[in-house]
Amino acid sequence: MGLISNLWERQHGRQLLLSATAFGASLVLLLASGYQLLFLQENSDWQDYTGAAIGMAVVSSILLLIITPEFLTLKGYVSTLDELKDIDSLSELKRRRSEGDEAAKVLGAGHAEAWNEFLQSKGLKKMK
Repeated sequence: MGLISNLWERQHGRQLLLSATAFGASLVLLLASGYQLLFLQENSDWQDYTGAAIGMAVVSSILLLIITPEFLTLKGYVSTLDELKDIDSLSELKRRRSEGDEAAKVLGAGHAEAWNEFLQSKGLKKMK
C-alpha cells in the first residue's frame, strides 16, 4: 500500500466526513470557476481571473474524479444502514444482518455503535 492509502486507513471513522467535505469543496470550486468562465470573463473587472479559473477548474475536476467514487461508496454504506434500520421483519433483518455489519465496520465510529445499539434493541445481539 502506498503512503496515501496508509494515511486514508488511519482516518477510519472519519472517512465519510473527510470525503464529504472534500467532495463539497471541490464541487464549489468547480462551480465558481465555471461561473467565472461562463459569465464573468467578459467583465473588465474579472478578466484577470480567467487563467486562475481555468486552473481551478482543472484541479477541482481532477479532485472530483478521485474523491467522488469513495464518497459515493461510503454514502452507500450509510444508506444501507438506514435501509436496514427501517426493516420491520425480524427474519428479513437476520437475513441481511451481514450487510449491516460490513457497512458499520467500514464506516466505523458512531455508525458502528449505532448499529450495535440497534441490533441490541431488536434482540439480535446480546448486551456486553
